Amino acid sequence: MKLQSAVQVEAPPDRDAWNALVAGAPEATVFHTSAWAELWTREWRGARWVAFVLEDEAGYAGGIPAIVRNRGIGRTVFSMPYGTYGGPLLRPGHPDPAAARLELLLAFARRAGSRWTLRSEMTWYQGSVPEIPASLQPSESFTHVLPLSEDFETVARGFHPSARRLVRQAEESGLTIRAASGEEDVRTFYDLASRTVRRRGGNPKPYSLYGRIHRELVPQGLARYHLVHHGEKPIAGSLHLFHEGVATNWLPVSLESSWHLRPNNFLIARTLETLCGAGYVEYNFGASPHDAPGLIRFKESWGATPRPLAVAGRRSSVHRKLRG
Repeated sequence: MKLQSAVQVEAPPDRDAWNALVAGAPEATVFHTSAWAELWTREWRGARWVAFVLEDEAGYAGGIPAIVRNRGIGRTVFSMPYGTYGGPLLRPGHPDPAAARLELLLAFARRAGSRWTLRSEMTWYQGSVPEIPASLQPSESFTHVLPLSEDFETVARGFHPSARRLVRQAEESGLTIRAASGEEDVRTFYDLASRTVRRRGGNPKPYSLYGRIHRELVPQGLARYHLVHHGEKPIAGSLHLFHEGVATNWLPVSLESSWHLRPNNFLIARTLETLCGAGYVEYNFGASPHDAPGLIRFKESWGATPRPLAVAGRRSSVHRKLRG
């Protein structure tokens, strides 16, 4: 199908046309959806949902989503925020996908490299580092993904013996798991998340984000919180995001004092069992930093294997000076 125009920058894009592109593109993730983009335009003051799109007579033939946020005299350009997946999408059957991706990536690079852009980021799931313009300083990272089956026992046979042993220990500890049912549960999750992030040396995201996810994404079936209890005490939890048969573990949290009870093992095992029963096809454990061998071993103990991430972006000299 012949394209009638070069890349257009739309802010915001046509919602129906974008949803149609996401629904058909095999590269799409929950982070490409309009629901995820609109979450950030409401969460961040001054933020805009911008899409670099290629159009033809049938609508959007390709696109890259981004959240552009005004920051003083400049702006940030994220596809998508907090390192979640962005990158190019194409309608199936495009006659020249490599050329279309290049057009989209060049358009993103021009906006990311503008004198007014303080910082830009893009994480392209299963993307190609050589296709990304050098100005975005691309590098390769990875996540870990586990294929699922309708028969949980088939999946469980791929667990390392140590993982099965730790799940049995957790079950013998009397742990329970349930989905969060209201704001009080989300507040409980937020408390666990704040402690977890600080323990890892980071700054917790505001409660408003978690509350917004609960109000806006959970009712659409795009997100779900879980809490693990030991008796009456909440000791661990998770925030999962969902799209087209794929579940992504966006944020696992736990109390360090509870680790001897193996709540993380319990949570993963019960989640995988539920997902298998619901017909999900893949479980994405989330990004795996190169310098976190313990985390990588944990993911691979479940049978998960690496999937590439093409990571790109730049910081302007002004941003580097402001950040010291």
